[in-house]
Amino acid sequence: MLRFYGPFFRFVRAFIRIFYRRYSVFAPTTSKEPTVYIAHHQNLFGPFIILLSFPQHLHAWILDVFMNQKTCFKHYADYTFTKRFGWNRMLAKLIAWPISFCISKLLTSGRSIPVYRGSKKIIKTIELSVDVLQKGESIVIFPDIDYQDASSETKNMYDGFLYLEKYYYRKTGQHVCFVPLYASKRSRLIITGEKIIFSGKEDFLSERRVVLQKIKDNLNKLASICGDT
Repeated sequence: MLRFYGPFFRFVRAFIRIFYRRYSVFAPTTSKEPTVYIAHHQNLFGPFIILLSFPQHLHAWILDVFMNQKTCFKHYADYTFTKRFGWNRMLAKLIAWPISFCISKLLTSGRSIPVYRGSKKIIKTIELSVDVLQKGESIVIFPDIDYQDASSETKNMYDGFLYLEKYYYRKTGQHVCFVPLYASKRSRLIITGEKIIFSGKEDFLSERRVVLQKIKDNLNKLASICGDT
């Protein structure tokens, strides 16, 4: 059986695990069917912990700028290190240059799916995602609008990921299985919530709002169960 992740991702993850203790996992809703996990970003905490410790192989949705060295460098130099952290531009460029190579290579090696937000190319994100779901593989998405919010409460989320339902159903005749996935700082635990599936009894736009609210409520319920709120 071929390895899921590439060698660079496996090496980096193994190295980090030497110094950073893995979280326990309680995932009663994990199943063999392809799943779209919806997780809380928490200012990078969610992606870091889940990709470090979750036992199931996952394709993470990642903003496309981070998966190309040139655009990754520009983002870190022109925004993250300068506008967000307030660094001197020359220092920002010096640090961003080597980091951009590592980040883009790591995410590509981790078999991430690029997200072309605000572009017509977003259809590529959907098509790639449907393809991996049809292969029986799973996805993790961190759709927080304010991804810098480190609090345990899940607030406003982008809802574009729910279009996976339309395209997947059109291809397979089956509904997407969405499962909330929460990483708890307090309990050092990764926990899954209930399976949330479109019923198909309402029109897509109406049911989309219902499903999104169920996902948000379930993530906040998991945070409460873990004692984070």
